[in-house]
Amino acid sequence: MKLFLSFIFILLSSFHLVAQFTVSGTVVDAADGTPLPGVNVVIKGTSIGVSADFDGKYKVQVPNGDAVLEFSYIGFEAQSYTVGGQSVIDVALSAQVDQLNEVVVVGYGSVKKKDLTGSVVSLGEEEMTLGGAVSNTAQMIQGRAAGVEVSANDGEPGQGLNIVIRGNTSISNSNQPLYVVDGFPLDPGVAISPDDIETIDILKDAASAAIYGSRGSSGVVIITTKKGKSGRTEISVDGSTGFQTLNGAPEYLDWSDSARIANEIYASGPNDGNPFYSAEDLASPYNTDWIEEITRTAKVTNYNVRASGGSDKAHFSLSANLFDQEGIVLNSDFTRVSVRLNADQKFGNSTKVAVNLFTARVQGNGIVKQPGSRTLSPFFVAVARAQRGRPAYNPDGTINESIQFSRDLQPFRNPIGFFNTRLNEREFWRTYGNLTVDHDILEGLIAKLNVGFDHESGQTGIYEPAPYSRGGEIPLGSIDASSSTNYLAEFTLSYSKTFGEDHDFNILAGASYQEFENLFYGLSGQNFPTDKTLYFNLGSAEQQFVYSGKTSTNIASFFTRASYSYKDKYLFNATVRADGASQFGENNKWGYFPSASAAWRLSQEDFLKESNTISDLKLRVSYGLTGNNNIAPYTSLARVGSSTAYSFDGSTNSVGLGPDGVTAPNPDLQWEETAMLNVGFDFGFWNNGLYGSVDFYKSDTDNLIIERPLSSASTGFQNIVDNVGSMTNQGLEVVLGARIANAGDFKWDANLNFATNDNEVTQLDGDNPINIAFERQPYGEVGEEVYRRIIEGGRVGDFYGYKFIGVLQEGETYDPQPNSVLAGTALYEDVNNDGIIDADDRTVIGNANPDFTLGFNNHFEYKGVYLDMFWQGVFGNDLFNFKAIAIDQSLGVNALNRYSDFNTSGTLPGVNWFQGEYGNYANDYFIEDGTYIRLKNLVLGYNLNTDYISWIKNINIYAQGQNLLTFTDYSGFDPEVSFNYGGSQSSINRGVDDYGYPNYRIYSLGFKVTF
Repeated sequence: MKLFLSFIFILLSSFHLVAQFTVSGTVVDAADGTPLPGVNVVIKGTSIGVSADFDGKYKVQVPNGDAVLEFSYIGFEAQSYTVGGQSVIDVALSAQVDQLNEVVVVGYGSVKKKDLTGSVVSLGEEEMTLGGAVSNTAQMIQGRAAGVEVSANDGEPGQGLNIVIRGNTSISNSNQPLYVVDGFPLDPGVAISPDDIETIDILKDAASAAIYGSRGSSGVVIITTKKGKSGRTEISVDGSTGFQTLNGAPEYLDWSDSARIANEIYASGPNDGNPFYSAEDLASPYNTDWIEEITRTAKVTNYNVRASGGSDKAHFSLSANLFDQEGIVLNSDFTRVSVRLNADQKFGNSTKVAVNLFTARVQGNGIVKQPGSRTLSPFFVAVARAQRGRPAYNPDGTINESIQFSRDLQPFRNPIGFFNTRLNEREFWRTYGNLTVDHDILEGLIAKLNVGFDHESGQTGIYEPAPYSRGGEIPLGSIDASSSTNYLAEFTLSYSKTFGEDHDFNILAGASYQEFENLFYGLSGQNFPTDKTLYFNLGSAEQQFVYSGKTSTNIASFFTRASYSYKDKYLFNATVRADGASQFGENNKWGYFPSASAAWRLSQEDFLKESNTISDLKLRVSYGLTGNNNIAPYTSLARVGSSTAYSFDGSTNSVGLGPDGVTAPNPDLQWEETAMLNVGFDFGFWNNGLYGSVDFYKSDTDNLIIERPLSSASTGFQNIVDNVGSMTNQGLEVVLGARIANAGDFKWDANLNFATNDNEVTQLDGDNPINIAFERQPYGEVGEEVYRRIIEGGRVGDFYGYKFIGVLQEGETYDPQPNSVLAGTALYEDVNNDGIIDADDRTVIGNANPDFTLGFNNHFEYKGVYLDMFWQGVFGNDLFNFKAIAIDQSLGVNALNRYSDFNTSGTLPGVNWFQGEYGNYANDYFIEDGTYIRLKNLVLGYNLNTDYISWIKNINIYAQGQNLLTFTDYSGFDPEVSFNYGGSQSSINRGVDDYGYPNYRIYSLGFKVTF
């Protein structure tokens, strides 16, 4: 095998056995003649090149005098020189006056921004949110890119975020984008350190994402991590430390007012003649703020060390990160330790080998937010049931268990005990890496091999001692463990050629194979002899439960892309990808995803080329087809399950495997497909002092994968997963940037992004609606009803319920509710005008998706002082405030508006609250406007003058605040929330505020020193 590989290497290298000679020179800054270390010097059409050393000097071997050397450096205009007979070429690079020559990473390659034909957002470090409590990629880009909406489920440390690019394109499957890290498709999750990231490029339109085929319908986020550069080795140390506080809370009544209202309402209805709260209860000297009791001022620290450097042949970057965040809620935290190594080495003039390795250990203690019953949720108890008239602690400092009075609805445990004694500990290791080999076969023809692996393993341990467990007096414990592995092998060939001076041509062809394997298992038990061993001795439990499982999927792909440019004015691009995925039906394993795009650079036309006003003007149009393969393994197959229906003696049933009788197989199950048209233009005026882009898009998604019911009597199954629906999304995106001031020492740059998205479900399974979530009653035996559904002609994110129109006044009647006779009873609109209030009067009462989103950033700089101010806004979205169902009953200020004999002008229901015979809690009173605008990030910093310290390159110190100001009419804790108790936390089910972890604001100080 070694002999064979050596022969192949010699054969490939033989193509270079032609006359070569050396060209050398110095690269300097045209403005002041300062040498530029790290300038890339590449022979056009190849990957052969070097980097200038610390003194700006370079030396490169060229094949002949026809070779063209390209000189490029971040922040400077690229230049090209034909070698001819020159052996020395000195170059002076000028600082960029525009962004057109910035390199943008796209699928399996990169292009200059001016050559883009699709809709792509490229973000550098200065354009992302860093520092403070930013712990993952989604937080870095929130509000920074038009059409890219990032929303938090809640504020728990280490919590993931939902990213939706240009609206939801799936109902049943994930709408998260595909992530590609240094060429490796994987989900970085919370393991990757934001400080390792150099650029993030977001492919938004189908033509840009179609190169990733079946995984591109929700967009693609390409992450490039920091690499070493030629020159002296640099060592940088940076860190920040800060504290977090609660960002906001509902407005509560004092105990005396809360108890008075409860007594008045109780006295206004059927009662036993005694007040709900006794005189002794009313005389309680306490007014406990339970939100304050369960929260704290919490620390957050972040430290990074990085060494990087290289020569003209090799480069390296080695970094380490420690991120440690306490949660603002008691006994919650998140810690990540990570190490990354990126290195590359050139062998001769034709081969380059690069390796990217990353490993991280993540730990955290979370909150059991969904313990099976809302009454056992510590958030519910603290927010909605703990009475302010009871103390949190006894005089001796122990936890007070009596947090309610004798007439309260049911006994609740002290939430402090829940938080301090329950454990929800998570620990996992994540290691991934990839190796790439680039080899120049011929001039312009490059072969590339990319192989990678990604492995994650970890466990979650839960222990709930009595009396704070879900079992009440029965302690519970469990361990859930899992491991996942992802293997990648890719091979591409690319060829680029310039014909004459006008024609630039590039073609790429490749193949890819990726395999995913997941193993999971767990053990739980209840009723332990002691709490001392926590969840580490589950075998001692009186009752034990075990589960385990394994899944495996794979995807094989072939793809090609061709691009052509004529006179740098007319640009064309086309791609085709074929994907075969194991999850789909036997008859539809393969899907095909083509795209085409074109652009016209009007600013290069003779009639605009010499314009002093228009510096850039480009029209773009693209159309493409992408897919979504995010379905569960084995969805298309018949499945088996445990059964006790086997009898071998005619009387005794034995346990065995048999058809599960639930989901029918579907050999025709195929991809969800999204076709998108994008029309846009880029512009720049006055030497790009004012610049931006405008994009309009429309996407149509067909073959939506939905579970629909079957007749079990005729089929033997209850449902089938099938392709039965379609939806559309369309929107407008606007980006504006301006260099407002650039005079002397003062600089002021500003940029704004604006985006809209309108969604409509155009087809479903006939007239059958899709029920997404059910009403969750805070207490009582009222039957649950659907509060969220998707219907033809409706929108993803619709809330569904009754329209509350007021309360019954004394002596009045309301015909559609003939049995409502008690004054203060809730009244609902007879939507269908049939004369009776029933389930048929439910209708759409709101939508969780915003009308538009906004991001606005300003950067001010004066000498060494700088100020960054970033505002983020979401407008027109609705939130279902589940907290208000309980808070407004008697604890919050809105309880002052409840009807009673003592408050006959009250506009909210009285005795029965919303639990009457008609209607229920799923009504538009609890739907609130979730619009907000927030000062998301504020940084004031100073770059110290280090000209007189030869061994220090830069010193930066800064103060930072995040979530400092929020303007909203929302009455809950924070409008940036989407936690659905007992339901999915996906983007489809967003907009529910159901006792999730509260959000926080952050204040921090930081520094960065580069040696």
